[in-house]
Amino acid sequence: MGNALSAALLAEVPGMLRIGSMRVPVFGLLAALGVIAALLLSQYTARFVGIAPGLLWDAGMTVVVAAFVASRLILIAAAPHTFTTFPMMVLLLPSLSPLGMLLAGLATYAWLRWKKLPLLQVLDAFAPSACLLAAVLALAHFVEGTAAGMPTRLPWGVVTPGDHILGKVHPVQIYALLLWLAIGAWALRVLTQGKRRGEAAAWVLTLGGVVTFLLDMLRQPVESQGSAWLDPAQYVAIVAILAGFVVGFWFRSWSVTRTEAAEILERFLDGTSGGWGHETLEYAVVEDPLILEVQRRFVSLPNEFPPAPGSRAYCGPEGSQVLREYVEKLRHEPNFDLKETR
Repeated sequence: MGNALSAALLAEVPGMLRIGSMRVPVFGLLAALGVIAALLLSQYTARFVGIAPGLLWDAGMTVVVAAFVASRLILIAAAPHTFTTFPMMVLLLPSLSPLGMLLAGLATYAWLRWKKLPLLQVLDAFAPSACLLAAVLALAHFVEGTAAGMPTRLPWGVVTPGDHILGKVHPVQIYALLLWLAIGAWALRVLTQGKRRGEAAAWVLTLGGVVTFLLDMLRQPVESQGSAWLDPAQYVAIVAILAGFVVGFWFRSWSVTRTEAAEILERFLDGTSGGWGHETLEYAVVEDPLILEVQRRFVSLPNEFPPAPGSRAYCGPEGSQVLREYVEKLRHEPNFDLKETR
């Protein structure tokens, strides 16, 4: 069976696998497997961020659906006549542009806010998963023969399937595969150590952006006759690097006192913060053990005390009572003196 599949694959155009009368794009097949693997990995990383695995699975599916819908809408808007004539052909085209990624990100962020999921924890949980998916997509590009490298005389150069002009090129897809796996392993190590919220996400955004920007210099340009200074992927990489610095350094400067934490919880419980004010407390970097306990407990309350079906409340009445008890502790327990612990 394996030999038959291999022979069928070699007999077809690059990147296509023939199974019976069907021709399946290998890139799409590997991409689907990569998405599933990434979602499964998020079920493991969920334990380190205090979010229910089911909610992370839903968040991952939201990303996938939002990316698909956004990319299709952009294609339809760009060629409405073609869509009305060949709708299925347009819907099946592989296309995820930077604009599509932006729209998918905004839609996912809106969903996270609606579900009241903490952004930094979700980003941390998905950081290793994103690296795994990127590695699988790099492998898919290598098998398909797309996103190929520039010509090289290095002994490990490869010939792109179907290319009879350039000769040996950099196996830049394999470079990306190995580097993304390394970044993912580092992000998983950072996440399991649990030092600071957002740290794993910051590493992936920054290192992933640097890797993407540099490797794109070894890829064949998207437009050989274009006048753009950078390829689209490099612009995305720059945005990722900037986002990594924001997550890694800007959030690090946030801090709150016990009095400020108590006031934030009171506004949240009274509904005067619009459901957003608690983010200051969630993302603050503190050393006070009581505030640290409040941060961890706040995230887990919807799982400990789920709200009633159909309710827009953050948690059940018991969870709200827990928060009120923390308000009293924050206001009346003796302050934590860092000098005594050093």
